[in-house]
Amino acid sequence: MSKTPSHAHQWRQLLALTFAHAVADTYGGLVAPVIMPMRDHYRLSIALLIFVTSLLSFSSNIFQLPVGHRRSTSTRPVLIALGVMLAGLAVFIPCLPAGRFSVVVMSLFAMTAGFGIAAVHPEGLRAVHGLDKIPSSLSTAVFMVAGFMGFSAGALISTSLTQFIGLNSLPWLYLAAPVAVAPLFFCGVSLPLETDKKKSALEKRQHIPSVPFVPLFVIAATLATCSQIQGTLLPSYLHEEAGYSLSFSGFAFTLFGIGGMIGAITWGALAPRIGHLRVLLFSTMTGAPLTLLYLFLAPRTQAAAALLAFTGFIVYTGFPLCITLAQYATSSMRFGQRMGLISGGSWAIAAVVLWILGPIVKHTGIGPLLHLIWIGYFAAVVMTLVEIRKKR
Repeated sequence: MSKTPSHAHQWRQLLALTFAHAVADTYGGLVAPVIMPMRDHYRLSIALLIFVTSLLSFSSNIFQLPVGHRRSTSTRPVLIALGVMLAGLAVFIPCLPAGRFSVVVMSLFAMTAGFGIAAVHPEGLRAVHGLDKIPSSLSTAVFMVAGFMGFSAGALISTSLTQFIGLNSLPWLYLAAPVAVAPLFFCGVSLPLETDKKKSALEKRQHIPSVPFVPLFVIAATLATCSQIQGTLLPSYLHEEAGYSLSFSGFAFTLFGIGGMIGAITWGALAPRIGHLRVLLFSTMTGAPLTLLYLFLAPRTQAAAALLAFTGFIVYTGFPLCITLAQYATSSMRFGQRMGLISGGSWAIAAVVLWILGPIVKHTGIGPLLHLIWIGYFAAVVMTLVEIRKKR
């Protein structure tokens, strides 16, 4: 019997990894959309609650940096399983007992859950990288978009449960964690050892360009910041300033995630033929005007949510493509370090941006800050054009 898993078996392993990733990131997306009910429950300012939610995001990414290269010789997915179980602690953040130390306790839960989410990403990407019978751009897109789909679905789940049942219903969602862990072991998921020879063979076969890691990281951080602003502030904007129901505000962002899931898989499959940098340029160049148009229509009609889904289809593929390119980027860093930095460090920067924006919200409102999204996409267009010119 061949030691290399078959194509079908690798797909089963990929689905197990994406399911675990989706559940972990669902926990990360549950808290921010219910900031307004949390404000009433804890009697805290929006700025403090944005701090807690961005702390969850920051820790879930900054912890990826040490995780990214500490287990480069381990092949078992133990840390992925532990990460999912710890990530589930986020469900308790919105409904802890209110008191003098509410912010401290919520912050401790946020950091612990954040570490769990962080553990899933670089380890999961290393496992995905070992699935050499599946095109790298496609497997990475499936894995990454599952996480974003989980994150955006968390908005719909938490807002719907909170509106119809209450914040105290959220802890029941912890039961999804052990359900997500089991397939990792049933499907025999393993993590490959890092070898330059294997990376070179994959790069040659899949026609993935080699670009410098630093500018690629800057592009990824810009796109992550756009997504972080949208995921954290858009549901609250639709509910608080545009006047829609809490459940619809979560549903609108979930539509963005659904569109992003379909788009990332579609463009991930097409990227080896069209060109990875060309697809990255197209997604950001189109995403900027679509986002601006949505922000104009959103407070005027609920139907604008359909445009949000189409925008997700076009624009979300940019970040998974950055992850794919980072796997073969020119850098002195090891593979795990690059994965930890681009999948974690980029989102950590996005969380810091949210910390800065938190105090500004009470002076400007949420609406004006959402325009930073399309501005960020435009900045990514400029940086991608520079890299394309260098390759030529």
